[in-house]
Amino acid sequence: MKKFILLSSFLVSYLSLGQTRYWTSYNFTVEPQNEAAIYKLVDDYFKSNPTSESVNAYLYENHFRDNGNNYSHSFIWAGTLDGMGDQYTPKQDKDWELLLTKLTQLIDEPHSAAMGNTVVNQGENKPIQRYFYLDVEDPARYLIAFKKYLKYRPKDRQVLLGGFSAGRSPDGESHWIIVGFDDMKSAMDPGAYRRTNSQAQKAWDEYRKNRGETRLVRSGLRIMLGSW
Repeated sequence: MKKFILLSSFLVSYLSLGQTRYWTSYNFTVEPQNEAAIYKLVDDYFKSNPTSESVNAYLYENHFRDNGNNYSHSFIWAGTLDGMGDQYTPKQDKDWELLLTKLTQLIDEPHSAAMGNTVVNQGENKPIQRYFYLDVEDPARYLIAFKKYLKYRPKDRQVLLGGFSAGRSPDGESHWIIVGFDDMKSAMDPGAYRRTNSQAQKAWDEYRKNRGETRLVRSGLRIMLGSW
């Protein structure tokens, strides 16, 4: 039976190799004519009800995705364990209840939900993000190899390594990676920097060799519409 390390994280604006953050995600599909209304509802709510210092909220468009991952948007909470625990503590919040009611009327179809925590988070928040879902045979070995290669990654990118503690799909993913970019051009050719950096290419080959058996389950690209 495979061992799973509980990893994951979303969007922290500094390097974090040891600090644990936790997240929950809610994936759903919205018809194109309702996308602007969804964003406005969420944005208006957080303008009047700002998040705490220990928790952030994010809204993404799931732009490029396969048919097994075919939802249009994600809403994500991310923060410290105490902050996330407080976020889910039952309490009366009429504004939040009203927001949920209005969102439900605009959402065409719910897709899935998940939660997890993080071990690696490097770089500032980026608007364009490629994601990779992986089935990792040896999580400890993979983590060592991943951290070792971090110093070769371009400094203008966001890199996160995470996993799931609940909500994994039947496809068998245990971990995920997010690589964030400033623009679509960079996202289209993420390995271009290795073609002009022989040390980075050598380190990349070693990373692939030393990370252990790893299977790509799926990949995609998402666009951050808002963060609060």
